[in-house]
Amino acid sequence: MKRRPGRMIIGGILLILLITGAVLLLLPIRSVTFRGNEYYSDEQMKQRIFGDELPSYRIARLREIFRDHEDIPFVERYELKFEAGRKITVTVYEKTLAGYLHFQDYYLYFDWDGTIVEISQRRIEHLYEVTGLDMAHAVVGEKLPVDDGNIRTILTIEQFVNEEYLVWKGERIRLGDITKQIRFGTGGVTLLLEDISVQLGSDEGMQEKLFLMADMLPELSGREGTLYLDTYREGASGQTYVFK
Repeated sequence: MKRRPGRMIIGGILLILLITGAVLLLLPIRSVTFRGNEYYSDEQMKQRIFGDELPSYRIARLREIFRDHEDIPFVERYELKFEAGRKITVTVYEKTLAGYLHFQDYYLYFDWDGTIVEISQRRIEHLYEVTGLDMAHAVVGEKLPVDDGNIRTILTIEQFVNEEYLVWKGERIRLGDITKQIRFGTGGVTLLLEDISVQLGSDEGMQEKLFLMADMLPELSGREGTLYLDTYREGASGQTYVFK
């Protein structure tokens, strides 16, 4: 029985379409660009989102449609934009972190409301460590289990050093760039900077003490020692302070 030419032509067209579809399905991603990621490198984000090996461009699009995004520590969410030329742009929205406390074998990261947003064994650089506060438990999504006054003090200090600029060793820098640690102890709060520690004492008049500290630090640039501002009294005239 002879095959009809029409059927052969249709079959050939279908075969070509199948081969073309398979080829298109397997075309590789040309480039992946990341925006907004600071806690992870581009390579780390690529591995967490796509796996050890990049899928093809079409497979990546299908996954975006039919699969949920990966849960990534320190990342609130991310968005994939598929562009012409088989290019993908990934916009990363990271969780807002103000600082961290070391609790048992973990780091507790909290936001600007004092709420714990992440518990991890990974330490994020360029955040401020808080020490000297005792805690019995920690739960993501809940406030730090410490005194509310201590939380206010932590956030007041961290907001100040993030916003204040000064001349340090001949350069204008953000105060937060030389801030290493906020330490609570029997004598109140101590702020550890690059080469200097500042005794701030109790939370009374904390904002004024921070402004005073920022005014005095340029004079102490390049020196090592402790600046004692714990004797500050609001409204008192002729106050003197010790640096040694």
